[in-house]
Amino acid sequence: MFGAMALSGCAATGNGQSPFSSLTTGIGEVFKSESDSAKFSNHISAGQVNEALVLALDEADYDEEQGTIDDQLWAMQVATIYRMQGDYDRSNQFFDLIEDVMYAEDTENMVESTGETITSSLTNDTYLDYEQAVYDSIMVNTYKAMNFTAAGDKVNARVEWNRSDDRQRRAADFFAARINEKKEAQEKAAEEEKAKAAEENSSTSDGANEQAEESVDKSLSEAEKILAKEGIDMSGWTAYDGYINPFSTFMHGLFFMLTAQDTADVGKAVDSFTRVSGITNTAVANETLSLAQNILSGDTQLKDVKNTWVIFEEGEMAKLDEFRIDLPVFLVSSNVNYVGMALPKLVEQPDHFGGFLVNGVSSEVVADMDKIIKAEFKEEFPMTLTREITRTIVKTVAQKQVNDNNAYLGFAAGILQAATTEADTRTWSILPKTFQGLMLENGGQTSIQIDSAGFAQPLSVDIDPNKNNIVYVKAINPMIAPSVEVISL
Repeated sequence: MFGAMALSGCAATGNGQSPFSSLTTGIGEVFKSESDSAKFSNHISAGQVNEALVLALDEADYDEEQGTIDDQLWAMQVATIYRMQGDYDRSNQFFDLIEDVMYAEDTENMVESTGETITSSLTNDTYLDYEQAVYDSIMVNTYKAMNFTAAGDKVNARVEWNRSDDRQRRAADFFAARINEKKEAQEKAAEEEKAKAAEENSSTSDGANEQAEESVDKSLSEAEKILAKEGIDMSGWTAYDGYINPFSTFMHGLFFMLTAQDTADVGKAVDSFTRVSGITNTAVANETLSLAQNILSGDTQLKDVKNTWVIFEEGEMAKLDEFRIDLPVFLVSSNVNYVGMALPKLVEQPDHFGGFLVNGVSSEVVADMDKIIKAEFKEEFPMTLTREITRTIVKTVAQKQVNDNNAYLGFAAGILQAATTEADTRTWSILPKTFQGLMLENGGQTSIQIDSAGFAQPLSVDIDPNKNNIVYVKAINPMIAPSVEVISL
């Protein structure tokens, strides 16, 4: 008879978990010491930026002699800290290396990809190389452009702003193609694994093949119910139009307006501000758009403009955390000790600042990174879920076969399965929660006052009253002093 591992997996305890599930989860934790990502986050939370940098450099496997890195995600953390510290050359050195790894990931050959997939099918997604998110690639070029702009290298800044804008334009098509590719690949993999599971269990019952073929679809349906019970509702998670990052688009426009070489540059700025204004309807976007339009029409001369834009990069964006559930995997036999899976979920980080005041003017959110990561996570999650269910079916079929022959070895196989059940929670965690901004007319002032509920005391920042200024503030948490850079153009 068809023996289903239902929602509880095994006999449940009072807290809804099976005794074996609790045991194997505990054993699994023994195998897993505190993750390096957790250590990094703890350093940042405690204000230990240098310690976080040392850890990230080590995990990036940076070879100074060869000028290479092995892990692009950790290199992103490194490059961001160097940028925050004002070391633009070092920061861009790592961003260049990151782009090399991104290119290698995009062009990875079939043999390498297949090898990674086989390994991860027997373990978990953390055994796969980190594959950059769409927002990762956009932010790499945006930060490179900001570094060159801050360093006064307008030529290279122009190149990177154009690259950032190009990534923005291609984001929607690229994202759709990427998702479709993954869907097709995962559907194919799922079919292969279902066929394999059916073949391996053909001796258990006459209807095993048909039951195995239905297992993934049934498990998906039941797993969605469990997700709802966990309070995970992604129905309201939507992307910005075209999957763009409005902050990158806004800064692209600001650069080309303030460094315009001709009307074509101002036209680019108008296009960027028009898009951001349409998406955010913020005063900073609307006012800057109006200014750019006046410059383009000739009603205002750029040389007569003396404004200050204050940009805030605040907090930490939502992070991925792991949660475990007993898997409703429909097997041909219940003769197994453990069936469970680990999935990632997004956890928003606290807002330490609650906005900013500059000379009494409130900042506005130009881009919500939580919104951006949620939209991409939502698109990726069905494939993540399917992959994890398929993987669990493969592991559980193997566990059952061992258990049928030897109960002791079957028990050990169950423990091993629990220990290797782990969600992939890797993210570029030092990216901000939001990007905020505002525009002020200089009016001859030589400094501005910045305040926030998250600041120990207000900041006084000197500006050039005879130029246009971009004051860029990165504030992560109250334990880390805000970094401030002033770019006068």
